[in-house]
Amino acid sequence: IYLPISIDTEGVRKIATEAAQVSRFVYLNKPITVLFFNEVKERRSYLKMRLKAYVSDIRNEFIFKSDMTEIVMRELIENKLVDPKDLY
Repeated sequence: IYLPISIDTEGVRKIATEAAQVSRFVYLNKPITVLFFNEVKERRSYLKMRLKAYVSDIRNEFIFKSDMTEIVMRELIENKLVDPKDLY
């Protein structure tokens, strides 16, 4: 997920971690990690957030990824950590 450079990374990390912890697809015996990378697109700097977690069954990898994207984006907007117009 691409986010504004000024975003509260701790707030994002908390939301993303909690979303993964309650997923029916996650394998909780492995770590859940939220990483941030600086990326430049169209001469603007963004933070790319990456949620790393393990699925309990490899067949659910893409549905897990989709669920995490939807849930995290919704929570970021609802918690006013990000304005939808600022999302890249």
